Amino acid sequence: MERLDKYQSFRRLAILHAPFQVLVVGCFLTVMVPTACALFPQKAELSTSMIKLVEPDFYEEIRKKTDRIPELVYFNKGL
Repeated sequence: MERLDKYQSFRRLAILHAPFQVLVVGCFLTVMVPTACALFPQKAELSTSMIKLVEPDFYEEIRKKTDRIPELVYFNKGL
């Protein structure tokens, strides 16, 4: 914005500053969010021993639903 403020025509149309910024940020996010999702892994793993320490109630639920507790569980980190 500081670079654009040097131009007289841009300073004259002050009412368009906010819509222009929203448009630029929207275009940037439209391109960069899918790129970031493609570059960084979305799948993560967690050991059940860690679940037992941090979430004992959830661990008990897993233990009740399965005969054999897996060593690792996988989940989608999402955005």
